[in-house]
Amino acid sequence: MSKELINIRKTLHRFPELSGNETSTAERIAKELNSFQPDNLITGLGGTGVLAAFNAKESRAKKTILFRAELDAIAVTEESEIGHQSQNRGIMHGCGHDGHMAIILGLGRYLHQNPPKNLNVLLLFQPAEETGEGAALVMEDSRFSKLKIDQAFALHNLPGYEKNKIFIKKGTFACASTGVEITIKGRFSHAAYPEQGLNPALCVADLIQNAEKTLNRFREMDPLNKTVPTFIRMGEPAYGISPGEAKMGYTLRSATDEGLKKGLQLLEETIEASAKQFKGTIKKRRVEPFTATLNSDEGVKIIQQAAASTNTPLEIMDRPFPWSEDFGEFRKQFPITIFGLGAGKNHPHLHFEKYDFNDDLIPAGVKIFSEIVESYSAL
Repeated sequence: MSKELINIRKTLHRFPELSGNETSTAERIAKELNSFQPDNLITGLGGTGVLAAFNAKESRAKKTILFRAELDAIAVTEESEIGHQSQNRGIMHGCGHDGHMAIILGLGRYLHQNPPKNLNVLLLFQPAEETGEGAALVMEDSRFSKLKIDQAFALHNLPGYEKNKIFIKKGTFACASTGVEITIKGRFSHAAYPEQGLNPALCVADLIQNAEKTLNRFREMDPLNKTVPTFIRMGEPAYGISPGEAKMGYTLRSATDEGLKKGLQLLEETIEASAKQFKGTIKKRRVEPFTATLNSDEGVKIIQQAAASTNTPLEIMDRPFPWSEDFGEFRKQFPITIFGLGAGKNHPHLHFEKYDFNDDLIPAGVKIFSEIVESYSAL
């Protein structure tokens, strides 16, 4: 089974698709799932999502549990020399979602061979994780929102960590974050007559300095609170034009949704203060919002039991990861638990143009997820 899953994973890697456009990926996944004869197969979930249901066979289901993988890739040009390099220029599976999908497909094969007796098991392949939009879109789909789910699980590969070792944390596993796009609009003019226009340059400069002072208060609240200006765009390399518009962006992170809200309030207060001094207009909008990924106590306990049963090393972390995970959105509807699976201390890092998923994680991931199913069946 491992060789077959590795081949599937490499095929998925060769044909990556960006968030919200995972049509071909979803078709491949649906085809594989169909071969496992699920009791129900839903496609087009929240856009391109796919969900397979394996229902209790011998008695009424005691619980319904869900396992999630992600369909989407990232907008990075792959620069590796592997035999299954991306065929879609400017797009690659640089986060390991191809490997996550292969693991959940392996769980589907396991469920086909070992039908759950007293448990409903759902396998979800979610779109648009990278943009923080996919989970919400799935939950808004009536075919999903009517499901009564007791617990959901997911994993993420962790380059730089001991291979095939589980890393779990009680409470917050990954931070909340959001981008903030700021548009500063003045008036264009000829560079010979700047007084006829309204150049936003000074407003941008003031906003950057004032935001740095204000957001420093946010960073001092908690070491996990982070802020960074991510882009500034103003004008063109044309020396006869005084620009009339600028755009800039910030990313804010916090271990809690409440902490992120405080940071946003501070930044928005700074933007409003600048707007009062500027004769043009300043607008803001939040982009790619992620809620904190908060693990349930029950889920952590089940994963610990599964690790012990399979002799898989496990470490309980004392700090959450600073990156964000769209999986956190699902806790608005049901409890969730996510863990990390070490990909090797010297493995290329995520979102790196030479990254490739470590296929040694596939059998380990299938084994842990299968054991979680068996743990719930024995409850």
